[in-house]
Amino acid sequence: MLIKNKNKKKCTIRILDEVTAVIVGLHSNHIEYFYQKYSEYINNYYFNPKVQLGVWDGKIHFFHKTGKTYFHLLVDIIPNIVAFGYSVNIDDQRKALAVDVAKIDKDYFHHIIEPDYNEPWVMRDYQVEMVNALIENGGGVGVAATASGKTCMAAALADSYEKAAGFKSIIIVPDKNLTNQTISDYEFFNLDVGEYSGTNKDLDHLHIVSTWQALQNNPTIIQSFQVVIVDECHNLRGNVIGKLLNEYGKNIAFRFGVTGTLPKGKADALAVRVSVGSVCCDIPAHKLITAGHLAKLHIDIMQLEVNLKHKYQEFLDEFPLKKLTYRQFRDSYFPDYFAEKSFLQGKKDRLDWISEYIDIKRNMGKGNVLCLVNGVRVGKKLNKIVPNSHFVYGKDKMKVRKEIYELFKNHDDIVVFATAKMAGTGLNIKRIFNLMFIDMGKSFIRIIQAIGRGLRKAPDKDFVHVTDICSDLKYSRKHLRERCNFYSEAKYPYKLHKVKS
Repeated sequence: MLIKNKNKKKCTIRILDEVTAVIVGLHSNHIEYFYQKYSEYINNYYFNPKVQLGVWDGKIHFFHKTGKTYFHLLVDIIPNIVAFGYSVNIDDQRKALAVDVAKIDKDYFHHIIEPDYNEPWVMRDYQVEMVNALIENGGGVGVAATASGKTCMAAALADSYEKAAGFKSIIIVPDKNLTNQTISDYEFFNLDVGEYSGTNKDLDHLHIVSTWQALQNNPTIIQSFQVVIVDECHNLRGNVIGKLLNEYGKNIAFRFGVTGTLPKGKADALAVRVSVGSVCCDIPAHKLITAGHLAKLHIDIMQLEVNLKHKYQEFLDEFPLKKLTYRQFRDSYFPDYFAEKSFLQGKKDRLDWISEYIDIKRNMGKGNVLCLVNGVRVGKKLNKIVPNSHFVYGKDKMKVRKEIYELFKNHDDIVVFATAKMAGTGLNIKRIFNLMFIDMGKSFIRIIQAIGRGLRKAPDKDFVHVTDICSDLKYSRKHLRERCNFYSEAKYPYKLHKVKS
């Protein structure tokens, strides 16, 4: 294909595969322009040892000085090249897969009986919209809030390509827990599904569920599939899973991602885009809450005061000539975030307040509590002081974790502490009436995914009470400001309560 321009300058774009392209014939000034335009700093790049040593600028470059770039950026790059006065010849070297995939409707899984209501399964309007947008585009990202039924959408997508052309699909999930859950969901929708993991390598099926951790040990397996779906595709910012798709899976034509949250960082967002494509459909949680598909919520921010007045007085007695206000003293008392975090996790009166607060919530009728913590140490401490509670973290066997999570189904006063890393994404528990998190930090993805744990509805649940427990120390205040920005952006209602010690 030739994109003509009256100017005599010519360049050729060679599309090598579903990921990579090379642009030949650009002037060095224009190469430099794209090199700078498509370069972004990684998050917190200034903490990287290579940056501190001066051997790296902290940027990821998505356009190289050799002219190498990514297929999914060409839609932006080509208009710029034409504007620079070039005639563009496109040499597409991909092996085309011609397939006509029919759009779905709400009755796509009508042969499946919905267990809670004993009626045929009807897909929601937004689920149909998202699957059809991805089919029409032939790839890309679908963003839908946690608890919106992304596995149902992924199953419909995989099944559609199987029915249209007999294509095999692989869905890559973040962890082993989600492997089992996704297999169960695929089986529910009558898909021929197998598992590829460290313990089970059953590839003799049309649809495979795996983790990137399992695939990295035998990455060429991904070349056996014509369709790849990346669940929680915001994780594509990671080097291993990015390499799987962009090197070993570079010839897979139909590439999809589903997630509840795209990363805020520009480098991370571009990493997702170059691997699976642009966002085709974005359905925010507040719309699904308004439509009644997700539980309503309210966030109470409990900001616990830390009293350091006795320490301040000791400081004044020892250094009478120092002119520091109490606020200045408090803000300089801990040298960094980690020192502040360690102090808060060991503060007994604070842990006692949290314990009492949780006990009040659990005893308010329907009081099941899931409390996410940011470390094993504090989780174990709270587990000890909250009677009849449970603590779930990485060293627990999956069977043990599942048994604990199952308690939510038939109890109304369960308290489970879990690390955010373990339970902050992908967990499917409907009867969480109280969702809490303690000192959760400032990661957009972690915060929004954490809140999503409580948004699933149940026959006896249409509301979740969320509690954000934090402190009024320097780093905690800074992180809280970030979280409040996230709440406002997501249109989640919240109220700040300052709690005196």
